[in-house]
Amino acid sequence: MRSNENYLPHIAAATLLTLAIFVSFQVFILREPARITAAETYHKNVAIAAGKDLFTKNCATCHGVDGEGSDDAPALNNKQFLISTDDGTIFSIASSGVPDTQMPAWNQSHGGPLTDEDINNVVAFIRSWQPGAPDITMTVKPGDAGKGEVIFSSTCFICHGQDGKGTDRAPALNDPTRLHQFDDAWYRDTIMNGRPSKGMPTWGTVLSPEQVNNVIALIDQWRTAASSTSAPAATPTPQAGAAVTETSSVTSTATTTATADIARPSNPGGPGPALNLAGDIASGSKVFADQCAKCHGQEGTGGVNNPGSDDGAIPPLNPIDDTLVSADPKVFAYNIDLFMEHGSTPSGSNPKEVMPAWGDEKKLIPQQIADVIAYVMSLNKK
Repeated sequence: MRSNENYLPHIAAATLLTLAIFVSFQVFILREPARITAAETYHKNVAIAAGKDLFTKNCATCHGVDGEGSDDAPALNNKQFLISTDDGTIFSIASSGVPDTQMPAWNQSHGGPLTDEDINNVVAFIRSWQPGAPDITMTVKPGDAGKGEVIFSSTCFICHGQDGKGTDRAPALNDPTRLHQFDDAWYRDTIMNGRPSKGMPTWGTVLSPEQVNNVIALIDQWRTAASSTSAPAATPTPQAGAAVTETSSVTSTATTTATADIARPSNPGGPGPALNLAGDIASGSKVFADQCAKCHGQEGTGGVNNPGSDDGAIPPLNPIDDTLVSADPKVFAYNIDLFMEHGSTPSGSNPKEVMPAWGDEKKLIPQQIADVIAYVMSLNKK
């Protein structure tokens, strides 16, 4: 008969080995946060160093070596700018540039010399200024009406018309009564802070204080010209923060009606960065097929039910609502962009489907939104 084998030494060894492995994992887990933090700090510093080199070579000529800005470009080393502007917006503007300004497109995808990684490094360098950035909101130079006209004709005219004469979407600013009704402080506050619920964007996150002052100088020039003819009596200035796009008592009934009739999303907000980008129809078709067709139908033809909504169905985009269509492609793109940026809830007791805020929720990047806008506009060419 075989004698009983003694397994106790093996069990003890296995137990000790298990405990050793467990302790090793605990030590590793305890040290992991510090290791991750150290690695992140290292890679962040590498990105900042690379971004500083790229900024010095490519950006400092206009924005200043320390981001202090110049007559031709806004200050980036600015507390207000860095607090109010996220990395995605800085990346988007640097990538695609700003049309009708001296800001070029730097990303290779837009014909520039830099890669996505390069621009991310530049953004990291700019962001590194934030802890000690000066607040230069009040250190603005006197406005230049000529430069203000360039800004107005490349951005503001979409709503307020050429030379500020107004459109069916926003009142005229170059109007004798309005010019004497509101003072410079009101216009500056409205431009800087916007009135999103009325469709007036917050331009303070896009334009520098100097650029806003240039637009104010243009408005002053209009006011002076109006005064030389027949200046109406000034009326009390409304509360600061009212939107330039808000219809006032001097706006005609026809303009008020036309503005109200244009389809607008239920969610507030102004245009997004996609309007500064050139959209690609082919790319937009792919994004639409992946993200939009399930609600708006193939090629935007509609036919998808939406129980609980007043219409009973999700609106088609081919053809799109007539009030959104415009012979001016910039206005047409603006109308579509508002829905894509901020989303909308259809009227009704309890609509099953709602329009997502593709921009606000960062479900799509600005370039994808621009591509979808181009595609939807192509579906509605007459």
